[in-house]
Amino acid sequence: MNLAQPGSKAPLNLFRFLLLFSFLLALAAGSAFAQSSGGRDQASSESASFTTQPVRDSFVTNTAKQIADYQKRIRDIENQLEGKSNDDATLSDLQTKADQLASDISQAEADVQKKLEGVRAELTELGSAPGPGEPAEPAVTTDERNHLLAMRSEINALSDHIKKLATASDDLAARITTVRREQFTQALFKHTNIRDLLSTDFRTLLAQEADSFSASYGSWLSFVLQSKRVEFILANVLSVFAAFFFYQTSSRLVARTEIDFEDDEPDYVARLLAAFFKTVLPIVVLIGFLLVSFILFTSMNILLPDVERFVREVYISIVIVVFVFLLSRNVLAPRRPKWRLIPIGNNAARHLTFAFTAIAAVNWADQSIAVLNDTLDVDFRLEVMRSLVVAILIGALLVAVSFIHPRRGEGVSETGLSRRERLAKVMFPSFIAVAARLVGLFVVFAAIIGYVALARFVAMQIVLTGAVLITIYIGILVGRAVGQPGSLARTRNGRRFVERYSLTPVRADQISLLAGLAIYAITLAIGIPLTLMSWGVRAEQIRFWASNNLTSISIGSISISLGGILIGILLFIGAFLVTRWFERWFDENVLLRSRADAGVRNSVKTGIKYLGIVIAVLLAVSAAGVNLSSLALVASALSIGIGFGLQTIVSNFVSGLILLVERPFKVGDWIVSGTTEGFVKRISVRATEIETFQRQSIIVPNSELINASVGNWMHHNQMGRSEVAVGVSYDSEPRRVMDILMEIATSHPLVLQNPEPMVIFMGFGESTLDFEVRVYLADVFNGIAVRNDIRVAIFERFRDEGITIPYPQRDLHIIPQKERRDELADAIRKNRKPGEKNGQSEPQAVIKPVFDEPGAGNDDGGDR
Repeated sequence: MNLAQPGSKAPLNLFRFLLLFSFLLALAAGSAFAQSSGGRDQASSESASFTTQPVRDSFVTNTAKQIADYQKRIRDIENQLEGKSNDDATLSDLQTKADQLASDISQAEADVQKKLEGVRAELTELGSAPGPGEPAEPAVTTDERNHLLAMRSEINALSDHIKKLATASDDLAARITTVRREQFTQALFKHTNIRDLLSTDFRTLLAQEADSFSASYGSWLSFVLQSKRVEFILANVLSVFAAFFFYQTSSRLVARTEIDFEDDEPDYVARLLAAFFKTVLPIVVLIGFLLVSFILFTSMNILLPDVERFVREVYISIVIVVFVFLLSRNVLAPRRPKWRLIPIGNNAARHLTFAFTAIAAVNWADQSIAVLNDTLDVDFRLEVMRSLVVAILIGALLVAVSFIHPRRGEGVSETGLSRRERLAKVMFPSFIAVAARLVGLFVVFAAIIGYVALARFVAMQIVLTGAVLITIYIGILVGRAVGQPGSLARTRNGRRFVERYSLTPVRADQISLLAGLAIYAITLAIGIPLTLMSWGVRAEQIRFWASNNLTSISIGSISISLGGILIGILLFIGAFLVTRWFERWFDENVLLRSRADAGVRNSVKTGIKYLGIVIAVLLAVSAAGVNLSSLALVASALSIGIGFGLQTIVSNFVSGLILLVERPFKVGDWIVSGTTEGFVKRISVRATEIETFQRQSIIVPNSELINASVGNWMHHNQMGRSEVAVGVSYDSEPRRVMDILMEIATSHPLVLQNPEPMVIFMGFGESTLDFEVRVYLADVFNGIAVRNDIRVAIFERFRDEGITIPYPQRDLHIIPQKERRDELADAIRKNRKPGEKNGQSEPQAVIKPVFDEPGAGNDDGGDR
């Protein structure tokens, strides 16, 4: 086309070109607008999708914070471990922190794994994403899957990080243990040159220590006398009053036991109780005095920090030494062989008492001097010499103890020794003496050759371990004595306890056995940690071990908490005792005052008892860590067993509940069920105990009493009717007989006049006119006695009135055969009594019944 060509087509072509350009421009603009709008919509959709996604899970956030805290704690412990001045106490604290950190990390790791398993379970429930050609799933499901996948990735990362931290914490704890072991070994086997030590001028060192003591403690004493004199005197006076109070209280407790301390032939329980009280009473007084004085000194700011440390150690040493002395004196009883608990002689008892007291005094005097030297910062050579002297003294005392022969003295006879006593008599010189001698020689030898620290450590451990073992032994003796049969009845408090709760001898012995087992458990629970602590284990470590190993034990997928089980048992016992107390209180204060009958009281008490037991079981199970919701599976399994094997038991249980609620009969009622008749003694949820008139106890399942007919003579009240049947001869006047019987019935004091008695002419018997007396009684229990009285009165009155009560008679006519008549006549003549006439007519036999028939008129046949 040629646009420059003249004519009318040029403007038209130009118009077409402009129109086409405008269309293309509009199309491009629309496309751009649509693309821009689509971009905004996509951005808006993405923004909306971002805002609708759930916020990061709180578990992940909290776990990340915990990981950061664990990392910080690991760094802090590592920094403290790198320090050069770490002593054993600091390292022990670091060990405890590292163990606690490892426990926390392990718990966090368990929580992460549990959360991860939950996320995986949710992903499994959602299923995999739809593949190509499959129907699309809702957007909510896709978003949830993406969220769970992202959470799984984060939790996996957290799990890996926690595992690395767990490895690092275990390595850190191992490093601390290694450092402690190396330091302990280095200190324990450090050698001291005894020659150089003995060449030291200890006179100068002791003078310096004396000057330092005078400067420090002398200035403190001057300060107390000048500024705290009143407070010091007041604290001591109050401490004396406290000691007097403890003495009076303890003396009253001992007096209540009614133990005859002057008895010449005491039994083992009396000896043990006497040793216990004679040891505890002075110790309680001493502890009361020292404790009150120390508290008052501290609260009144009388003691300076260094003085407070020294005074505390001195007080503890005094208590321990006095306790060892009292325990040795009262257990060995040097001057009272009849009260001796261990079968040894008098000389041996005296020497052992002195030796044990001396060992305790030397050891704890050394502890007090060590604290004093620490506060005065004395020369280390004095410390070494002190340890050397103490180790040699304790070793020498142990060697001396080994030469004590525990032969029995004249005060105690050899006869009647138990097997344990004979075994102790044989084993003591052969084992314990040899061991004490070897240990004592080792301590002395190690100290002399220069291993003073080793000798002092062994001496200290022997003293501490021996004291703990002796205490455990005494505790076991106490438990055995308390668990003996009849131990409760040997003390006044025990007899009061038995009388207060009306305990039978068997139940009292059972309680004694449980108390003995409890003493065993308490003794071991206290003695084992004390033994460990005597060998350097810190209380924090024992607590940490107990919290980790006794609170939760995993067996497969089952987690058992021993501490929870113990708490559950204690809660069950406590809830059961509270239930029994509330049951007794409710019965004595509410039911008794409301004049409720015995049946109502029994039903209410039974309901309270079983409700309390159920609550106690639920509390115990919950405290033991058992999830009650998990019992649904057990219940479903039990339902199958109930449907098959436990059907009868459940039927009796439900029937028992019906009997307790509906109360067709109650305890004390006279009931008749089938062939069983008697009084209801006890109604439980499974069976009912019925005592017959022959004092036989019959246990009847509750389902039989629900499904069968039961007669209750006392359902609404105790009123009942009794009948007495009597027969008179046909010669008697019936109306006269009825008047006499009515007079007898109405004259009895236990017969009710409303409803009034009645006499009924029952009929014509074969040989008597039959009458029946019917009376009503307020208490059907009196029926037998009333019937007996009425029968006696009828007999006496009829005899006075001339009314005859005939015997039942029968006329027998013997018609023999002709061929045997002569033979029968000869037999009759042979059996005829002397004096009878030959012309007597044919004999008539009067046959009396062996027993009275119910219709004879003179007995009721035993029906009533």
